[in-house]
Amino acid sequence: MCEIRIGGAAILDNHKDGDHCYFILSGKGWSFIDGKRYEYSAGDMMWIPGNNDHEMYPTGVQTLKFTVTLTGKDFNQTNPFIRSFRDATPIACSKDEGVTYWPMATPQLSPASSNTIDFHVVEILPGKCISEASVAGSEQYSYIITGYGFAIVDGERLELSPEDGLYIPEGAAYTIVNNGAGVLRFQQTFGPARGCVRQV
Repeated sequence: MCEIRIGGAAILDNHKDGDHCYFILSGKGWSFIDGKRYEYSAGDMMWIPGNNDHEMYPTGVQTLKFTVTLTGKDFNQTNPFIRSFRDATPIACSKDEGVTYWPMATPQLSPASSNTIDFHVVEILPGKCISEASVAGSEQYSYIITGYGFAIVDGERLELSPEDGLYIPEGAAYTIVNNGAGVLRFQQTFGPARGCVRQV
């Protein structure tokens, strides 16, 4: 998770063979990516493929706060893009009542725009969970945006609250439970991206 305060900037950078996803948590800003200007605000995802020069500048009065998932794996070169959570089409999970996904890397949950990172926002209603029968098909990285709950990963219980990060290794058995009074919402990236369509 990163922050850039007003007056600050993330100056020119290039991560070479690494796709990365930014998810804007608060504030707004703009970037030059390979010479083209992109603007974003809270709820937007910014996709930057490997070998793209980029920089970030906050605008307005609020600190620009965002998460970054970066992979060093081989990538499929794509064009940079911004997508908004507000424009994503929700997909209700058929096997887990009360769980909804908002795919943001692509209109589907998979395959991703790249073979390295897939991204979506997840919401779990109070008292609901992602099935205990789930097994991670790839590495999962999650950042809790709102709500409270817990995850059980290979038998270990991990409490979840806003601004917590959760890592689930490939092959791990897991469940994620909302035991709070409000919606448990988190961003979730998969890297390397899943190689097949996820069944929901």
